[in-house]
Amino acid sequence: MHQGESLRVRLETKGAEVLHFPTIEIQPVANTASLEACFKRLDRYQYMIFISPNAVDYAADYLDFRGLPPKLKLAAIGPGTARALLAHGRKPDMLPRDGANSEALLKLKALNAVNNKSVLIVRGQGGREFLAETLEERGADVDYAEVYRRNVPRLDHGELSRWLRNAKVDAIIVTSRESLLNLDRMLSPGLTPYLRSAQLLVSSAQVIKLASALGIRRRPVVAADASERALVLALTQWWRRQGREQRRHRREHERA
Repeated sequence: MHQGESLRVRLETKGAEVLHFPTIEIQPVANTASLEACFKRLDRYQYMIFISPNAVDYAADYLDFRGLPPKLKLAAIGPGTARALLAHGRKPDMLPRDGANSEALLKLKALNAVNNKSVLIVRGQGGREFLAETLEERGADVDYAEVYRRNVPRLDHGELSRWLRNAKVDAIIVTSRESLLNLDRMLSPGLTPYLRSAQLLVSSAQVIKLASALGIRRRPVVAADASERALVLALTQWWRRQGREQRRHRREHERA
C-alpha cells in the first residue's frame, strides 16, 4: 500500500485531488524450510531478479544484501525496485533503461545470454510466468522465491462511494489485472455502474482486455509502464487533451 501513497503524493504535487483506495493487501508468506534453503544456496545462481519493491523488502527477512555472493548479479525490474535495493545497501547490477516490466527487463543484454545459467526470480505468489518462460526458452534454469502474497483488503467504501456518486472521479489508476479484478469484486452492486463508465489509466495492454470483459465501456489510457513517472506523465497528458470535456460533464452533473 505504501507504493500507492507515494504515487498519491506525486499526483497531488501536480494539483490533483486523489483518493487512495488500495485493492491489494501485501502480506509475507509463511516461513518455510524450502524458502530458507533457497536463500541459503545463492552461490548456485548467476542472476537474481527482483520483480517489485515488495520482493526486495520481504526477501530482506531471509538474507543480508551486503553479504551476497560476489558473482551474483542483481536485476531490478524498475526504478522503484532499484530504490528498494539501495535502501537495503545494494545497488542493482541490471536495470532496464526504457520501461519497468518483464518485457523491458528481457531486453537487457545479459539476460539474452543465459544459456546454462541459473536464475532466481524473487516475487509474490502467483505472478506472471512470462519472464521465467522466456528465460527458460533462452536456456536458463529458473527458480522462484515467492516471499509475499496478495489479499483483497477490507476497507470502508464510504468515501469512495461519495466520490463516485458526486462525479468527483475523473480517472481511476489501475496498475495490474489483479488490481482491477479486486476493485470489481470490492464494489457494491450500486457502485458497479460507475466503474463500467469510468476512465481507467492502466500500466499494460493486458489490462485492456480485462476491462472490456468486465464491461468497462471507455478504452483505458495506457502508460508506458508501471513506474510512478510513467503513470503521472500519462495522466497529465490525457488531462490536457480531455480535461475540458471532463469539467463540462462535471458541471452538468452538479446542475442536475
